[in-house]
Amino acid sequence: IYKDLFEQKGPILYVMHAIAYIISNRTFIGIFLFEIIAFSVFLYYMSKIISLYARKIHTLWGVPLVSFVILSSYVFIAGDSAEEFCLPFLAIALYEFLNYYKNTYPNKMDSKKVFINGIIAGCVLWIKYNLLGFWLGFAGFMCIGLLLHKKFKDAVLTGVYFLLGMLIPTIPVLIYFVINGAIGDMFQSYFFINISFYSAQTSIIKRLITALHDANMYVKNLKVFSFITLIGYVYMMISKRSIPNIYGKIALTITILISAIGVYYGANHVYYFLILMPFVIMGIIALAKCVDKYVNPKHINWIKFGIPIYLCLFILLTCTVSSNFEFRKVKKEDLVQYQFAEIIIQKPQATLLNYGFLDGGFYTVTGITPNVKYFHKPNFDYDKYPIIMDEQNRYVKEKLIDFVVIRVVNEEDNLQIPYLNENYKMVKKIYVRGVNCFYMLYEKA
Repeated sequence: IYKDLFEQKGPILYVMHAIAYIISNRTFIGIFLFEIIAFSVFLYYMSKIISLYARKIHTLWGVPLVSFVILSSYVFIAGDSAEEFCLPFLAIALYEFLNYYKNTYPNKMDSKKVFINGIIAGCVLWIKYNLLGFWLGFAGFMCIGLLLHKKFKDAVLTGVYFLLGMLIPTIPVLIYFVINGAIGDMFQSYFFINISFYSAQTSIIKRLITALHDANMYVKNLKVFSFITLIGYVYMMISKRSIPNIYGKIALTITILISAIGVYYGANHVYYFLILMPFVIMGIIALAKCVDKYVNPKHINWIKFGIPIYLCLFILLTCTVSSNFEFRKVKKEDLVQYQFAEIIIQKPQATLLNYGFLDGGFYTVTGITPNVKYFHKPNFDYDKYPIIMDEQNRYVKEKLIDFVVIRVVNEEDNLQIPYLNENYKMVKKIYVRGVNCFYMLYEKA
């Protein structure tokens, strides 16, 4: 990773995908199993958060509602994103955060819990580090709160235990890259390039404003999420029992803002907002508390008899609303990836290049491991990191690969690729309406 294959996601994601590859190397069955595990853990901690504030019976409708809001959202796109696999970590941390300010503050959190949350933060660091905003607020406000109450020793110990926890996943990662002589490549690709090339070249103030603007745009477009979450946030702020102290309310507010800024500080993609959606649980809590207050407890117990109805209703709604279900109408053999794969796999030990765009899944369906470092093109401009396209053009010029897949808006654009038409012949062309582009497969002449 990074040394032999240029990529930019965190190494823990690659460990997970390596395990999934062993399960099934040409499908996403292995990843699907990880998704089930991750979302199950996420929902379990959502239920614990509900139980922290309201009667446990409210988890029976609250958890399915959380599932619907997230899974039917247009920001839950395609699946297998870093944000998706960080959802359970955020749910655990959010539970500990709310539990702390509800039941423990201004005393220090149990050292074991601090340490575990440090481990969780360390995992997020090596999955996608800009998702760390919540943990920065979490640990930072705990330490500041203890300092404000002149508990200096507790503040220091809290910070130390948290950082020690972060070292648990960090040390194996560093050892692996040191042993393989790739520590410099890892820092260059995962940290330096991501920070430098995905961030707008403007002042910090403008970037902060842009970050909040981008997050706010999704809030406006996600009306169900926004309505439920806003109700919950207002409840958390005005309720004396949810978070009994003003410091906890401030900590929650600023931590949410830090999370949003961290996510949108550099770039803006639809799926980025997914990591902020667990905050909808605040609205579920507010609704549950209203039911507890205004409905006779005897009647509340009838909720359990509606479990099949809740599940069927929210599953049906999710299937109806989610854009991902559109793919179920598409036959496997109609996808461009599988049509190209039928040709490519005819050649023994074939090599492949995904030229000029993000990895389009062609390596997956063919089972081909790239034989060149720059096997696809990330989402930044040529002038920011020209070596990627310079190297891809060299691969084509020197005929280092057997097959080249290109994606162009106009058919004539293929003429602009140096040495492509001289060294390769086009064997198949498909127009894909969803992306409004031509996909072309070339074979070495």
